[in-house]
Formats: sequence, C-alpha cells, structure tokens
Amino acid sequence: MANKILLLISNRQEDQDFAGEVATVAGLSLTCCPDPKIGVEKIAAEEPAVILVDGETQESYLAFEAAIQEKIGLFSEKVNPNFIHFISTEGLEKVQYLIQSPLFGHFILRTFKDNAKEAGQHYGKIVKAIVEDKIFGLENFFKPGTKVQSVKLVVTSQKPDAVEAVKNYLMAAKFQSRIATVISNAVDELLMNAMFDAPVDNLGKPQFSLTSRATVIKLEGKSGVEMKIAYDGKYIGISVIDQFGSLDKAKLMSHISKIYRDEEYKVKSTAAGAGIGLATVFRSGGSFFFASEAQERTEVTVYFKRSENFREFKDQFRFLSTQFKF
Repeated sequence: MANKILLLISNRQEDQDFAGEVATVAGLSLTCCPDPKIGVEKIAAEEPAVILVDGETQESYLAFEAAIQEKIGLFSEKVNPNFIHFISTEGLEKVQYLIQSPLFGHFILRTFKDNAKEAGQHYGKIVKAIVEDKIFGLENFFKPGTKVQSVKLVVTSQKPDAVEAVKNYLMAAKFQSRIATVISNAVDELLMNAMFDAPVDNLGKPQFSLTSRATVIKLEGKSGVEMKIAYDGKYIGISVIDQFGSLDKAKLMSHISKIYRDEEYKVKSTAAGAGIGLATVFRSGGSFFFASEAQERTEVTVYFKRSENFREFKDQFRFLSTQFKF
C-alpha cells in the first residue's frame, strides 16, 4: 500500500516550491531528491503515493526509466502511471518521449515559476482527488461549497443550446468575450466527442464514427450525456460525462502527439473517445483531466483560470492528467 508521501525527483527550486504546495493541499509529506537513481531507490523502499519527476530532457527521462527498469520493473505496481507526474518547460509537441512512455500518466507544464504557490494549490486539488480515489465528480476538484450545475442532454440537437448556455454563463461571470469563445468551443468539442465518438457496441466497435455530426440521435439509457460546470471565482471547470468508458489511452496519447504537431484542431473521430480539439484548447490555456473506467464511463474535464486579458489567459499554468481504471 502506498505511503502518504509525495516524492519529487528534481533539483529545481521552482519545482520544490510547487511540489510543497501540492503536498500540503493533498495531505502528503514532501520528500525531495535531485538524482533519478536515488529517487527510484526511494520509490522501491518507501512506495510514495505520488511521484513528480523533472522530465525536461530526454536524457533525464531515460535515466529515470533505466533506474526504474533496473530497480523495480517498468510494469511494477510501485510505478503505476496513474500516480506519476512529469514536469517540463517544453510543450507537449517537444516531449514525445514522455507521451510515448509506459510510465506516462500526467504532464505538468512548468509555467509556475512566478506563481508556484497558487499553481500548487490548484494542482493539489487534482492530486488529492487522485490519492483519495475520487476521480469522478467535478465537485472533488474544487473547494468545498463550490456550486456545481448539471445538465443532462437527451438528444444531440441540444448541443448548440448547451454550448450557448456555457458562453452566456461565462459572460455573466465577467469573462472576456474572446476567452468565453475559446472555452465554449472546447465544450462543443467535448460534447461532440461524448455524443459521436465515445459510443461503442458490445465488441468495442465505434457506433457513430462515420455518422454525420448533423444527425439527430436520441441520447437515451447508456447513450446519455451529462455536462457539469463549476466556478469558484478563480477557476472554471466543465466536465462532460459519457457512459461507455471507451477512452483508449494508447490511441489517445498517439493522437495527442501526432495532432499536436500536424493539425490545427481536430483529433480524428475514428479514435473512440479521442475526438476533442485538444491541441488548440491546451495551447489556448486549458488544462485537461481524463478519467475513464473501462466499459463504464468517461469523464473529461477542462479547466481554465479567469484572466484579465487574453495573453495572461493563454500563458496560464496548465496540465494534462489521465486516470484509467480497468
């Protein structure tokens, strides 16, 4: 059983400041180690609940992977990817070695040099939910008392109204029009994915991958789609939930790495559960949390911090996290 330890493998002060806040919010004790080999020895001996690793360069990552392979084994329960968080100053398109790694679970963009405390407090809520195995439910990622509104969609033709409702909500909360448009476009993609890309038959074959997105389909029973929205005055989170649990991690990460480099917005709809415009949303300041329980449900949440201007909005702290249950 994992101990209540957050192990940071990094020699950067900003990472230590960030990890300290994460640990505090998540109710963990922080252990810092600058050397990957020694860090892996601590993983083997102490079984920390959370592992943060500096993945800035391929060389540093390979040193970490080699130590894992030698001391523990890449597929040991002690190195579950659900609990490994890589930190990098470089964007997703430049860290393919992380995305393609069997150890990959979470990506943190190191944009917190000047706001490590605030970023750590925000990400700490994500880590706390993961440690406590509360990965489903938007309320788990916000401070207690934050109001969560829910909308259940019963037919695909409701999507435009749902997206417009989100935009109106944002405008009422004093988000700039351009920012509100970016966020509502992200929600449009999430809903499109849940309605058309996530549904699979009993054999796991996509049901609507070749269906026109203009087709009106009833969202009944297992096909039901739910949207939730929460705003605490600083961060907004919007979740879209489907009941199929068809998100495939390998395909998702493959498309993320490919599309992030080569295409402007769409992820190919033929990858079940991956049809979201991740590249543009992430580059525009959004963070993602993918939670999927095989054949049961997938909940994709996008987060944005309210900002005074678009430049600040685009440069905000962000992350991409995944949690898969089988």
